[in-house]
Amino acid sequence: MPMISPLVVPTPVQRIECAEAERRGNAVYLKRDDLLPFSFGGNKVRIACEFVKDLRDRGCDALVMYGDRRSNLCRVLANLCSIEGIPCVMVATDADGGSGDSLNARIVDRFGVEVLECASDSIAATVDRAFRLLSGRGLTPYYIYGDRTGTGNEGTAARAYASAYPEIGEWERSSGTSIDLVVTPYGTGCTQGGLVAGSLLAHDGREIVGISISSRPEGRALSVLRSTVRGYFEKEGLACPADYADHIHLETKYTCGGYGVVDERVVELVETMLRENSVPMDPTYTGKAFRGMLDLIEERGMTGKNILFLHTGGLPLFFDYLTAGN
Repeated sequence: MPMISPLVVPTPVQRIECAEAERRGNAVYLKRDDLLPFSFGGNKVRIACEFVKDLRDRGCDALVMYGDRRSNLCRVLANLCSIEGIPCVMVATDADGGSGDSLNARIVDRFGVEVLECASDSIAATVDRAFRLLSGRGLTPYYIYGDRTGTGNEGTAARAYASAYPEIGEWERSSGTSIDLVVTPYGTGCTQGGLVAGSLLAHDGREIVGISISSRPEGRALSVLRSTVRGYFEKEGLACPADYADHIHLETKYTCGGYGVVDERVVELVETMLRENSVPMDPTYTGKAFRGMLDLIEERGMTGKNILFLHTGGLPLFFDYLTAGN
């Protein structure tokens, strides 16, 4: 029995204590996608479900995924494929040499995933190798990112948050609160691209800002976001609004040294969120993006605004942070 349908449910919105934002009269809310009820939660639950649905729609019966060994998406996909009985191969890079000890890596190993390790300059060749392995077993493989170069399937992932976007409006109506700004971590662009697509469909003109935690250059990051939004509308058979690019807002100056680099201000933020709000964040994704959001609020001089931060999860990374002696 497929499990996909019960995994994606509306998630709560919670107002939190946030002195930095509140001193200007702003209110900060979290959309708690970290509480999605599968595989430790997080935005990757929604995205993984879309990939598996697409795999089935295309008549495939094996999945190839890519990420480093601390990948939240690979954790969720491995778990979902295990339950659904889908053979799964992971193309894995480990640029910093240490992520193989992460809880995400250990969880992936529990699900019998076949891991093909490679250097960052041989990803496409290793994807080809994964396809040969699975095809040789009589299977029809599906690569989550499209072709061997990792392009062509952006619209599938974007569908997850285009579909989730109406939850924000439903919460606004039920709570009587209007959100002025939505902020999300930017990693691969799937989540932000989906939110932008959802806002365009709703014609609400809401500003959605991505705070990059990636080392991807700004030009490349914006190109990926544009492809993701266009890919969504193409996949849905809809006309993409001519001004769609004007709705894409990305901040790349708050990466604190780049992907995976631990910053003391981010560590302080993680500790504060835990003590004051009992909310787990991690220094790689959510903590860094939230820290960047607070800096953005200060730089813009924002006052009296209701700001919604999408908590994209990553609970195993929070426990990595704790077990690292922090």
